[in-house]
Amino acid sequence: MANMGVRLALLLVAAAWPSSKAAVPPHGGRCQAGDGYATNSTTCVQCGAGTWSGEGSTECTRCVTGTYSTEAGAGSEDTCSKCPQGTWSAQEGSPTPGSCQKCPAGSWGGATGLGGHEECTKCPAGKWSAQEGATSDGVCSMCLAGTWNGENGSISTTNCLDCAPGTWSSTLGSSEQSRCTACPTGTWSTAWGAAAESTCQECRAGTFQPAVGQANISVCIHCEPGKYSTLTGVDACAACPAGTWTDEFEASACKICPAGKWSYSSGERLESNCVSCSGSSCLAEGSAQVTIEVRGLQYQQR
Repeated sequence: MANMGVRLALLLVAAAWPSSKAAVPPHGGRCQAGDGYATNSTTCVQCGAGTWSGEGSTECTRCVTGTYSTEAGAGSEDTCSKCPQGTWSAQEGSPTPGSCQKCPAGSWGGATGLGGHEECTKCPAGKWSAQEGATSDGVCSMCLAGTWNGENGSISTTNCLDCAPGTWSSTLGSSEQSRCTACPTGTWSTAWGAAAESTCQECRAGTFQPAVGQANISVCIHCEPGKYSTLTGVDACAACPAGTWTDEFEASACKICPAGKWSYSSGERLESNCVSCSGSSCLAEGSAQVTIEVRGLQYQQR
C-alpha cells in the first residue's frame, strides 16, 4: 500500500509540470513575416518602417542605402523603394523618402537607388553645371570658346579658365589648356579668353617677331639699320638690296643710292657705301634711280 501511495504522488507531480512541447514558442521559435524579436527578448514584435523580415526570421532587416520604406510590418525587401533619379541616400533603414538627397551641382544621377553622392556622375572636364538633382548629362554646359577647364564636376562658368594673352581658342568645351592656340609669328595679343585668331594683332611695318604666342606689342622687334620690313606681321626683316641702304631703326623702306652711285652689297647701313660708277655699269648693275635717269635720257634722245 505504501508503494502505491508513492507512485500516485509522483503521477500527480508529473501531471502538474508543463510538457516540453508546451514550452516551445509559436512558429517553432521564430517570427512570422513582418515581425522580429524585440531587443534583448525572444518576443516577436512588428518590424518598424525602414525594415522588413521574411517568414520565420528573428530579426528585422534594414532597407539598404539608396532605398527607404514607410511601411511598418513589411514582409519583403520589395517594400524598400529606391531613391529616384537625381538623388542618393547613404542611410540604411530609412523610413522616409526625405533621406534621398539631390545629386550635388556639377553632377547628375541617371540611375535610381544611388547609395552615396559619389555615385552621382560628375560633369566631364570642359563642362559645368550649377543645377542640383539633375537626371542626365544634358545639364552639363560646355565652357565657352576662349576658355578651358581640366576638372570634372565643375559647378560654375567661373571654373572655365581664360586662354592666356597671346593665345586663342574657337572650340567649345575645351578640357585642356593646350587647346588654346598660340598667335602666329609676327603677331601679338593682350586679350584674355580670346575666341578667334583675329584678336592677334600684327607687328607694324619696320618691326618683326619670330616667336609664337606673344602677349604684348613691346615684343615686336625693330628692324636694325641695313634692314627693312615693308609688310606688317612678319617674322624677320629683309636686308636692303644692292644699290640701297638705311641707317634707321624700324625702317619700312630702304633709301636708294644717289644718282651715279651704287652699293654692291646688301644690308648697307651708310650712304658712304654707295660708290661712284659709270652710267653703263650702273645701268648694268640695276641701280633703280640711275637706271630711271639713264632711260629717261635715252628716251629724250629719241
